[in-house]
Amino acid sequence: MNSGLFEHIEVFVAIARARSLTGASIATGIAQATISRQLTALEERLGCRLFLRSTRAISLTERGELFLRHALRLQEGVAEAEDALREGEGKPRGRIRVACSNGFAKKLLIPMLSEWQGRYPEVRIELLLSDQLSQLVEEGVDVAFRIGSLQESGLFARTVGSFERFVVAAPEYLKLHGRPDRPQQLSRHQCILLSSLERPDLWHFDGAEGGEAIQVAGRLGMSTLDAVYEAVLAGLGVAIVPAWFCVDELADGRVSRLLADFPLSPRTISAVTAARGAAGGKIALFVEFVEAALAARAGRQPPA
Repeated sequence: MNSGLFEHIEVFVAIARARSLTGASIATGIAQATISRQLTALEERLGCRLFLRSTRAISLTERGELFLRHALRLQEGVAEAEDALREGEGKPRGRIRVACSNGFAKKLLIPMLSEWQGRYPEVRIELLLSDQLSQLVEEGVDVAFRIGSLQESGLFARTVGSFERFVVAAPEYLKLHGRPDRPQQLSRHQCILLSSLERPDLWHFDGAEGGEAIQVAGRLGMSTLDAVYEAVLAGLGVAIVPAWFCVDELADGRVSRLLADFPLSPRTISAVTAARGAAGGKIALFVEFVEAALAARAGRQPPA
């Protein structure tokens, strides 16, 4: 592969991420006219259209999406080779761009970073925090941590942990409304719903007699787990939260766990990359570090 082709591929990836020639020009520092010429040359070489263009937008064709997956693998392979050479001379270095939810960062990831920085001071972690699913390619994300099942195709995931979920409420709420003994009694309670879920009003419980889906209701719906949990602490209702959200508050009595005899199914935590094998070098090291830290933390979870 000649150097000109590799430059064209880098331009192609920049356009796919920016979704515009102007954005790719800004990201790469290459003039927009040159960007356009290189894209045309690449499409002529490949014999197909990579993008659909209009006056207002640019989007990948089906062949463009296929080529993007291979282009990302190529870029990652080059980056891994460079990292391997640098790491052969010393410790890992460079940037890792990580996407995750606000709650995952606050409760799990950020507390780990002090130890990580002590081990690898030349690696810079850049966190992209959002409770919406990040677009890995468009946002230049190296690895994203996702909770639950993955719907997107074309992504590659590695399970790095799992966690329990608890039904919780504040003592102030329970004094006013009582404590439910069975999931069916939740219909009498104000349930705080995570509105970003497909069915936030359907709570699935396991028990001695098997699983059961309970439809709940409430006057409050929140788009983030952070907001849901703050509402719980304020005594506004009952909610489902990850066990790692409420470790400290369960210990000091600020929240109470409900319906412990009717556990909720656990959820997995996955490290997701846009291309198979993309998590190499320092990225693989970071994923392995997070996996080990999550395993160590699992032993400090509140008792079932």
